[in-house]
Amino acid sequence: MAYYNSAKLVIVVSTLVLLFGSLPQGHAEVQPQAIPAGLLNIVQFQFTSFLACTPTGNPPSGGGVPGVAGALLSGTCNGASGSLATAFTNATGFAQGILTLAEGIVIDPSRGMPCFLQVRLPLITGTTCTVFPPTGILEAAFQLLSVVNNPLGGLVAIVTTVPWVYRP
Repeated sequence: MAYYNSAKLVIVVSTLVLLFGSLPQGHAEVQPQAIPAGLLNIVQFQFTSFLACTPTGNPPSGGGVPGVAGALLSGTCNGASGSLATAFTNATGFAQGILTLAEGIVIDPSRGMPCFLQVRLPLITGTTCTVFPPTGILEAAFQLLSVVNNPLGGLVAIVTTVPWVYRP
């Protein structure tokens, strides 16, 4: 009798092991989320900008004004700042750099860019250039020029900036 109960137990346990072993196993792989048509998932912004030595930071329509040298720039997208290797304007007021976002940002190019370069006032550059008002932030929105593939994955937006705007 003991043999019959043991054999029955072995058959039940073996059946359970077989059943559980054949069940689908969970995986920890995260599938990328689909981006709706017309939207772009940008991971980096390659920018070019100019900060003029004028009260607003913008050059007059005729040009011919020097730029602000040595101004420290920061970048932000939808309020989230990304990593921007130290970016300063050069001796002529131009700046080029790359703003990298940790998780990227989904944008609709038809609605404009939610990303900005910022310069904190007062400007302490060691020059005689004066940008008013003496406190606050100058902010210039990104304007999309083109989009290229990043060799490491994701998309890179090639952008320039529109005129600077004062933010108290």
